[in-house]
Amino acid sequence: MQNKVIKQTSRKQSPSFEIGSQRTPGPLVSIVQVKGHLRLLRAFHNLRVIVEECKDRRIPTFATQMDRDSRWMWFITLAIDRFERWVKSLKFVPLEKFINKHFPPIDVWMVWHAYLLNPCWYEEDCERLLILQQLRLLNMFVVASIDVGKLANNQPSASRIATWHKQTGSFFDPFDSMEELTHKQMECPRCRTRVFVPFVNDNGTGYSEQHFSAMCPLPGCRLKITKGNLAVAKFVRDLTESEDGNESYMAGSLFFGNGKRDPRRAKAIKDQLTQSSQFCRKSPPSSNQRIARLDWEKEIKESIGYSRPLLKDAIVIALKDQPEATRTRILGAYEDDSPFSINLISAVLRQGVFTKGIDELGWLRPGAFKEGGKLQILEHALLRYHCFLDLTVASPNLMSVPTLDIDLIWHSHQLMGGRYGVDCDIYIGRRVDHPLTTEEGILSKALDDTCRAWQSRFHIPYMQCGCPAPDETVFERLIRILRRYTGTRTRLQALLHPDHLPATHPSLHNAVLNPERGAFGSFGKPPHPQRDEKDLVRLSRPLGVRTKRSKKTEPELPPQSEGFISEKISDEPVPLGPAPPYVGYGSDLHYMHDI
Repeated sequence: MQNKVIKQTSRKQSPSFEIGSQRTPGPLVSIVQVKGHLRLLRAFHNLRVIVEECKDRRIPTFATQMDRDSRWMWFITLAIDRFERWVKSLKFVPLEKFINKHFPPIDVWMVWHAYLLNPCWYEEDCERLLILQQLRLLNMFVVASIDVGKLANNQPSASRIATWHKQTGSFFDPFDSMEELTHKQMECPRCRTRVFVPFVNDNGTGYSEQHFSAMCPLPGCRLKITKGNLAVAKFVRDLTESEDGNESYMAGSLFFGNGKRDPRRAKAIKDQLTQSSQFCRKSPPSSNQRIARLDWEKEIKESIGYSRPLLKDAIVIALKDQPEATRTRILGAYEDDSPFSINLISAVLRQGVFTKGIDELGWLRPGAFKEGGKLQILEHALLRYHCFLDLTVASPNLMSVPTLDIDLIWHSHQLMGGRYGVDCDIYIGRRVDHPLTTEEGILSKALDDTCRAWQSRFHIPYMQCGCPAPDETVFERLIRILRRYTGTRTRLQALLHPDHLPATHPSLHNAVLNPERGAFGSFGKPPHPQRDEKDLVRLSRPLGVRTKRSKKTEPELPPQSEGFISEKISDEPVPLGPAPPYVGYGSDLHYMHDI
């Protein structure tokens, strides 16, 4: 009898979920990990406020004279430079020693965090780039094993500060390092001379500024260095790299668009490039391997005039039999001289949009889930995330758009590094990527498709934030009527806390807004002459959050599409249910998708 009680208690503490045809031994993400992630987001949010509002006296005078957006961009650029120094200096150490001595400062963690949330790019770079090999070894157990939020907020130990300074040559505190981080080191794309360019200068052409350019100091060269010709040099360097080991892939070629990893395809793409008339070696190679490679690099760069537009044309011709998406993905990995394949500045900025959305919900407040039974918000968010993965298996061609609550859990899962990839392989059969940017029209249609697929599979509305659902098709209406007359349940039995409802608004931080569109997809917003990050933040806010900011005392909710959401959204908790197929609180297995 006692064993039975213990068994039941254990099951309550570790619920399991069905994803496709498989059942998890427990949740793929724990509540503790989600809370740690929220603490980390709070630290990032506070850091951004300090920089944007100049709340630290160590911020240089020239930076205080920038507008807040330019100042934040400059700060991120410095953080990325510090992240690059850190990964180059890493050595594999036991977990305890890594946490005590090698865990990075908050600004570097912010960059690493944004990088991890692009899982396919991150995994490809960890396999492809030599400088990430030590970080790759840490991915599987370090990120998933520590309370990153608590560690990020703790005062660093003296040994941790000393180790950082010894390895990177810069101060641990990002505000202390501002004084010394004035120039970016790079290599001239033509003559390979080492060049030091300022991050910021008086004429707006510094490395962190929009119109970056610099002149090579070598009298015989004097090339005007830009992000474009630095990108050309980076592409050519990767192309001519020796084809031994894991570094032989071109960035963007290892994963299919559906998340399938295919190293043979990546190898074939590189061979196709090197054997094409645009990039093949035209002069006899030198007997010295290093000199032969340098001659080949120079030959390619001069043939395309160090021009990124001409590089794009050459790639299109060389890979003409490859899908356009493949060519675009490869070229998109070569935008500047960064060794990493994604634009980390854009990645950090867009994660900032998501963090603002979570902050608008009040979820970043200390103790936000301790009062009034609010822990069930995270429990139901966790449950909805497993539904989201189940839907991904059931609809493999669907580009699923997460809601804010689901996206929070999804991000927490991705922060586990290698563990996330293993879970995806086991339960889904491929990596579920989180694209950095998606065009507005594509994202809008994908959201409508996600709402319909969710409703069809789980018989409950996907969004309950008050935003209008997509129009119901004739087929969907027939199915709804059939279910009504056959007595099929259209709604699960469970509870969503009232404060959870705004979090079922779609997460839009990866949207690329189209200024010519008068509205964003299903949301029916009025036209905006300019759409920038501030517009995206506003559009990303749940209706419940937006109405609180309205001067109207009783704002009207948008009308619901008849039939798609069969019950009116009210202030009362909405009955939902254990999901999708869910085990843990009792011995019965409850299926959400039984028809």
